[in-house]
Amino acid sequence: MRETKQSAISYALKNTVFVMVLLLCGAGTFAQVATLEKGASKKSRELYEEAGNAEAFGNYKEAAEILQRAVDNQSSFIDGWYTLGLLQMEALKQYPAAIVSFEKVKLLDAEYKVDVCYQLGRAYFYNQQYEKAKEALNQCKGRTLSLNDERKVGYFLKSSDFAVEAIKHPKSFMPKNLGKGINTPGTELMPTITADERFIYFTRIDRSGNIMEENVYVSKDEAGKWDDARMVESPISLYNTNDGATCISPSGKYLFFTSCDRVGGFGNCDIYFAQKTDEGWGRPRNMGGVVNTPGKEIQPSISADGRTVYFASNRKGGYGGLDIYSTTLGETGDWSEPKNLGPFINTEYDEERPFIHPDNQTLYFSSDGHPGFGSSDFFVVRKSEAGDWSRPENLGYPINGPGDEIGIVVTADGKTAYFASERAGGEGDMDIYQFETDMSFKPSYVTYVKGKVTDSETRASLKANIQLYDVQTGKLYSSLSSDGRGEFLAILPAGKDYAMEVMKEGYLFYSNHFSLKEAVQGKPFEAMVPLKKIQVGQTVVLNNIFYETNLYTLKETSKMELNLLVDLLTKNPTLKLEIAGHTDNVGTEANNLVLSENRAKSVYEYIVSKGITEDRVSYKGYASSKAVADNATEAGKAKNRRTEYIVTGI
Repeated sequence: MRETKQSAISYALKNTVFVMVLLLCGAGTFAQVATLEKGASKKSRELYEEAGNAEAFGNYKEAAEILQRAVDNQSSFIDGWYTLGLLQMEALKQYPAAIVSFEKVKLLDAEYKVDVCYQLGRAYFYNQQYEKAKEALNQCKGRTLSLNDERKVGYFLKSSDFAVEAIKHPKSFMPKNLGKGINTPGTELMPTITADERFIYFTRIDRSGNIMEENVYVSKDEAGKWDDARMVESPISLYNTNDGATCISPSGKYLFFTSCDRVGGFGNCDIYFAQKTDEGWGRPRNMGGVVNTPGKEIQPSISADGRTVYFASNRKGGYGGLDIYSTTLGETGDWSEPKNLGPFINTEYDEERPFIHPDNQTLYFSSDGHPGFGSSDFFVVRKSEAGDWSRPENLGYPINGPGDEIGIVVTADGKTAYFASERAGGEGDMDIYQFETDMSFKPSYVTYVKGKVTDSETRASLKANIQLYDVQTGKLYSSLSSDGRGEFLAILPAGKDYAMEVMKEGYLFYSNHFSLKEAVQGKPFEAMVPLKKIQVGQTVVLNNIFYETNLYTLKETSKMELNLLVDLLTKNPTLKLEIAGHTDNVGTEANNLVLSENRAKSVYEYIVSKGITEDRVSYKGYASSKAVADNATEAGKAKNRRTEYIVTGI
């Protein structure tokens, strides 16, 4: 129940990218009083009409002041008191004043409207007077409320009980405004941040006269301070469209965002994505008719591996208003039919603004359907190994409260959260803040790998394809590309070992493996990747070939790299290779020669089994005769125990 977000202007709210107050609320509030009571004086009627006109133009404070004059002029003007209470509660959030107004309505005529008990109850609720809220709400029992209002009464009763307990156990929460580089006297919201925390993207509501537009902005961290944000202009932010609710891939290379009323869309609001090039953002592409519908698809969030997008939608078949869905990128490059996250997460009301943390297991979202503090609260769920989601957990008080907070994201290291809020001491309406996360809702610890791909001889930067695998399971965790500067970045869960494969046409592939089992928070794994051109005599170590200890049997996880070797030979049909096996100096040289040759032979046999002819591949064992490091150390011995391929012909 997003009651604090001005339910009287629900139409305007539902037709913005961020479900944010943008336009008129006047017609809704005054429409709740269809005709004035006959007891209204002429002066009261005139003031009421004047207040309605003020509210219709968004002048809520002025409208409330005029209504206050009306009830001061005629204290029995019950319509004026009721409408004033709605304005004070929904538009101005003056909850103590709203309580006074609704108590006056109740005093004048307890039977004036069947929902007075409900309006008074939620006014007490938002003012954090939960026992009085329950007292007022319980008076609604037995009244002929609409089914929707009955459900809302039940929701606020449950939420009152929840709030009483939550306040007893407050969370650590010290929000810090991001400052004038990002925040203005206007509205900023829906932040998203790159994995290295160098760039923050967000939405700003730009006003020009009577026109309001939502546009995408970006700011860069310069020595610990955010610089002046600039609009991400065409083709992302377009004139006469509402563009925002962005999410940025961990590498910063892909931007997913919502655009409303864009030409060629499938519905009112669709999800688009764009790729960053050396020249800037490329032309946005619609995610297509499988994801986007004639309904509303908004607020995307992409997983760290770049393969799953979570979003909010009011498409047919959901559980209520907005539900959270996910779609996955298939091997053919098509997005799958969106999957509803189910009734544990989605309710009959609105669940939205999903944010999937880079750990790929922790999902944050907003809901006004689960018990909370009455507005759209932040919740967290976690995914099990089986893929099931846990029950939603409210992030607690005072992170959640009677005020409005919009769009939470959590950094890769799990230490910091960013969100938008309207609070005292800010730069304007809605500002972007950060705070240190509480242990109770921290995600799993992840870190990131960043590197640069170059030509091994010229040192020129190269665009290349990079794949990262879990060494233990052989599962592909991330597939990405380096940019025009040769740079790449990928999020990876800490505590595991990873294999890296880098490929580019005209070059021999590069392989390496590294451990994040003892990753230090805030310090990424950095990799320099020198690629060698396909030339006779070039030697490349197969770093991701693994054998059983002191044996030549290939482990299953070796096949991902062996398949790349097969692919290299397939794509270069005149290429010839020698597979070379090497050992350290432990044991006799005769035994090492047999072991090294058998290991090279096992690679050779695998390649031939995949259809590569025997005349293109040979193998040889060298024992310890071609050491590349000092065998006096364990690290040196490990480097010497290797399998290589050598280009013998083109």
